[in-house]
Amino acid sequence: MRSWTSWMAAGLCLALGNPSAAKPDPLLNRQVPVPATEPIPVADFFRPNLFSNPELNPAGTHFFASTTTGIDRSEVVIYDIASRKYQRLYGPGKKDIRHVDWLGDDLLILTLVSDNRFSEGLYVTPVNDVQQSYGVDYRNADVVLSSPLAAPHKPLVWIRRSAFDHGNDRGVVQIDGLRARDNPFAINSGAYVKPSSIEYGTLAKVLRSFPVPKNGATRNYLTDAAGELAYAITVLEGKNHLHRFDGKQWLPCPVDLDEVQIVAVGDQAGGLVVLGPREKGKPRALHFLDAATGLLGEKILQDEKFDLGHSRIYRHPADGRLLGIHFDREMPTTAWLAPAYQKLQRKIEASIGKLSTGSVVSIMGSDRAEKRFFVSVRSDRRPTAFLLIDIEKGAISPVVPSVAPWIDPERMRPMTFLSYKNREGVAIDGYLTLPAGASKESPAPLVVLAHGGPWARDTWGFDAEAQFLASRGYAVFQANYRGSIGTQWRFPASDLWAFRAMHDDVTDGVRKLLQTGLIDPDRIAIMGGSFGGYLALCGVTYEQGLYRCAVATSGVFDWAEMIAEAKRFESDGSGRGRTGVLRRFLGDPKTDREHFDSISPIRYAAQIQVPVFVAHGRSDPVASVEQSERLVAKLKKNGVPHVALFERGEGHGMADLENRVKLYSAIEAFLATNLAPRAAAAPPTASAATAP
Repeated sequence: MRSWTSWMAAGLCLALGNPSAAKPDPLLNRQVPVPATEPIPVADFFRPNLFSNPELNPAGTHFFASTTTGIDRSEVVIYDIASRKYQRLYGPGKKDIRHVDWLGDDLLILTLVSDNRFSEGLYVTPVNDVQQSYGVDYRNADVVLSSPLAAPHKPLVWIRRSAFDHGNDRGVVQIDGLRARDNPFAINSGAYVKPSSIEYGTLAKVLRSFPVPKNGATRNYLTDAAGELAYAITVLEGKNHLHRFDGKQWLPCPVDLDEVQIVAVGDQAGGLVVLGPREKGKPRALHFLDAATGLLGEKILQDEKFDLGHSRIYRHPADGRLLGIHFDREMPTTAWLAPAYQKLQRKIEASIGKLSTGSVVSIMGSDRAEKRFFVSVRSDRRPTAFLLIDIEKGAISPVVPSVAPWIDPERMRPMTFLSYKNREGVAIDGYLTLPAGASKESPAPLVVLAHGGPWARDTWGFDAEAQFLASRGYAVFQANYRGSIGTQWRFPASDLWAFRAMHDDVTDGVRKLLQTGLIDPDRIAIMGGSFGGYLALCGVTYEQGLYRCAVATSGVFDWAEMIAEAKRFESDGSGRGRTGVLRRFLGDPKTDREHFDSISPIRYAAQIQVPVFVAHGRSDPVASVEQSERLVAKLKKNGVPHVALFERGEGHGMADLENRVKLYSAIEAFLATNLAPRAAAAPPTASAATAP
């Protein structure tokens, strides 16, 4: 099989629209690293991966993969394994393709988006002729839930926000994916088409509609192993509720979702896989659970160090039964429950030899006959490689040697797992990436990189932000503070919302790191996005003298204001249930003012004495840009040096590559100025221009 780089040189088959006529920047269009004598461009770290999410069809005859071409264009490639031919699928103009799924063996269903954020509808594509792609839904914000085993061409689609009903949730419908009822190419041409079904806004025939569950706003739906609608989760006044579908209506389940966390559906009808209740002194285990009775069943897996929150379930490709569990420890790992897959994992690792050394090898999926498998290989210094395994032929084909071939692994830096005790004596995990040449004799300046969430985690592997900073000479520290996935069991449940304590965990890690002698104590910055931006501002507000500067992007700095913003977002349908959740766990800003003062660093902005970089998208639906605008106003009023960067058309983070490059180039300049050795540091300016 040819590698992806050779495919790029082959002829193209156009579909859905014409590629942008703009000529890509030759520097950004490179497929090879810059010479080792040259600095690595900022864009190389933040370009979209060339290839991602490959998936075989059930028959194992084709696979699709998401790709990028030029600078920042998301497309799809469909590859015929037998003929070794591929077709390229992309949207008209500057529209991108997202969320691709198989409908049986011969069709794909995909979402077309504009500006990397806004849905332009659903399309169905025949794998044998992408020129015959046709629209089945127009402008609704849809989630394709499943392609049922009994009727793979009749997908279940959740119309989460209807473009024809004021953005309201229209629930789940089953549509005929084989044909659209109106002109299938009218959307392509840009012409408006009156939908066949005014009620749902679909171009395809609606075969069945399902009732919308009551008792709050819908947060999610789950389908069973056969792809049939089975469960719904709603939220009311901040509390999640589980419902099961009996074929006609939604029935409430006696399951406390504060006590257990749903991970997946179970193997048997009416069953779930859940992260079980807390056990004192033990990580939380995965269990089966009967949804109708709420009774906890057999324990599936329990790790000795990490709880299994946000595990990824690996299922049999034909019948959907549970075969394995992907989860994060010090390194990502897989626990195989099926002995055959344990053996297969070992065989693959032995077969690829040196490529697997120091890497994580993951079986991603296969055809229904389990003859062909996709495997990913990744490490801290090397972007992911994808292999196609043919079990019958005993062949391993390197589909993509690297999803980012412009990255030279030899110039990347290793990521080291570390553990330290916080001020309460509880172990906190994290990662340290040191720049070239760092030692006790030559300590490095440090950037504390705080992850968002806060209910997320940093993991071992290739991290573009960390490698970018390390390439510029900075050590990078990433702490999995309390609330981070995998270690939540070490703290009481209430600590999931203990924001100031999360800040303390980060601070304790920095102080422990200083004891190693590898870090220059006079040159430390803190940086983060979203909740990480909150922690960055906390650092320079509450820890006088520890940090020289901070970088906060898309941050939340006032939690009372966040609750008010969430209510506004709920009114337009973009954040259903968020207000109730925040009020339930943080309290009422009117009656708990002291608590909100204590967790909102903007209220202590007068304590900030070091430069701050602030960036935000003006269309952010998660944390309003007003949060950052208020911060900038206070910094200006207090005479604190700062840089402000606000981008129109951007949401929660920078989606456009040009804007990402602009952001990180500005961050690079900001850190270079403010983390320079004292004798060489240039005086910071009072403020910088704000982007329109």
